[in-house]
Amino acid sequence: MYLVKQEDFEPWVGRAVRVNTIPAPIEVTLARIIRKPVFPGYEREPFILVFESHEDIYLIDQTYEFDCGRGGPYSFYIAQTKPVPGKRLYQAIFG
Repeated sequence: MYLVKQEDFEPWVGRAVRVNTIPAPIEVTLARIIRKPVFPGYEREPFILVFESHEDIYLIDQTYEFDCGRGGPYSFYIAQTKPVPGKRLYQAIFG
């Protein structure tokens, strides 16, 4: 099984990403990638994908299919973080 890496998502930073939701897909922006320290024995460097959306778009914390990254679409779990004025923020953590 292929483990995605932060490099798979780098070309998508700052771009709109389609998220398969019901009843229709929505778009969020891949705002940034946060790199975490490498731990000995791990197969990949841990990282966090941070997504932004307009405050009117609300995604509950769950697994969605994202159409971004090399070889996607990928299904991964996102959780909402503290919103900022006018935006909602979500993160996906890869250990």
